[in-house]
Amino acid sequence: MSAEVTVVDGAAMAWVNGADVFETMDPAFRDNIGQDVESALDLLSRYHARCLWKDETTGRRIDHIRCEPGYEDLSEAFHDSVEECLVLGGAVDLTAEGHFEQGDYFWRPPGWVHSAVSPAGFEALLMMEGAEPCEGSHHVSRVVRPDEEAGEHAGDADPVGPRGYVRRVESRFMPWRSHDDTGTRLSAGEDPGLRSQVLSSNADAGTETTLVRLPQGWRSTPPVRDLDLFLVTLKGRLAVDGAMLEPSGLVHVPAGTVAPALEALDDVEVMVKTSPAAGQATMKERQEQ
Repeated sequence: MSAEVTVVDGAAMAWVNGADVFETMDPAFRDNIGQDVESALDLLSRYHARCLWKDETTGRRIDHIRCEPGYEDLSEAFHDSVEECLVLGGAVDLTAEGHFEQGDYFWRPPGWVHSAVSPAGFEALLMMEGAEPCEGSHHVSRVVRPDEEAGEHAGDADPVGPRGYVRRVESRFMPWRSHDDTGTRLSAGEDPGLRSQVLSSNADAGTETTLVRLPQGWRSTPPVRDLDLFLVTLKGRLAVDGAMLEPSGLVHVPAGTVAPALEALDDVEVMVKTSPAAGQATMKERQEQ
């Protein structure tokens, strides 16, 4: 396996309580969680996370999070970064997007004011895009806004973004279609055994976030690509150069890097996320050159 490829066994990671990392948070987040330290720590004590990926340069991160019953944000706020989320279990209500259950997804451009409340608790993949111009995303922050602005757009960012404001995709009501591997490039050629649901996509950058089902016995060594590739395992066991990943595992293959050999040991479901490498031109820009 290439030294540049990252494989994270999320299932083996300990859950980190939000209150335990309060002091090390970026001040743009830490100082805008609650009116005082005591209320912020009380809220964060109900928040648990496994950090599957973090880019210290761009701020991009992928977290597997779990919020206990009774979790409720202390204020309305917006982010300067794109925020993306796939709910894995439980239920959560967002003032900007509505009610979310298992399989529901959003891709929120910067500037939309929101808060979360979860009486029953929930589990999710929570992603912050960080500084990525082709996605219309900026540094990770949390900007508190008045309650009456809930669901409104604030700030100077594009309220739609290059993927559109994907307010809520209910994947449980979407059909699984024959997978178009043009953007994800999981196989070297056509692979009729794969099925997928596209959650969001950026036509100019050629990036997307897609759920893909890999049938048991599927094998592939994905070809070298000009985009970064993230795979997050959701169901089943996936072998990565022979090492087994259970759900909550992550594989990152940088652009231009030889990928590891993949094998579905069970019927496997993965979330596939593609992104330009740092400083890389978008697909539209490359076509115009």
